[in-house]
Amino acid sequence: MNTDQVTPHHDLPVKLPPVIFSETDRERLVSVATAALTDRRVSPAASNLLREICRASIVPDDQLPTNVVAVHSHVDVHDNLTGANSQIVLVFPDEKCAKPNAVSVLTPLGAALVGLSEGASVDWCTASGDRSSKTVFRCR
Repeated sequence: MNTDQVTPHHDLPVKLPPVIFSETDRERLVSVATAALTDRRVSPAASNLLREICRASIVPDDQLPTNVVAVHSHVDVHDNLTGANSQIVLVFPDEKCAKPNAVSVLTPLGAALVGLSEGASVDWCTASGDRSSKTVFRCR
């Protein structure tokens, strides 16, 4: 299923940015997200991650563009609501403690950013109902 639009409860179409995954990241992300569906703490992010995988373009590892957020990417992120910039490293959940500024793919932020290209923005509501909006400023 590769959809460009999702219709939320208020019936206004939302344009989702394209997402791209390498074949290797896709395999591991599916495994990690599927296993996490039974964990109430991370199941919403796992579900979102699986939804992103379903609509993603999948490419061979050596064809993933360098400006796309992949697992282990160092990413400069701009918060579109506060204006703050931050630097993160996107990791699998079992690697979170090993890297400073690590953000797991099983967090709302990690699930939202993985697969995005530089310049892409994504908006979502947090578990508490607050709005969040981020833009990938740079990926390396």
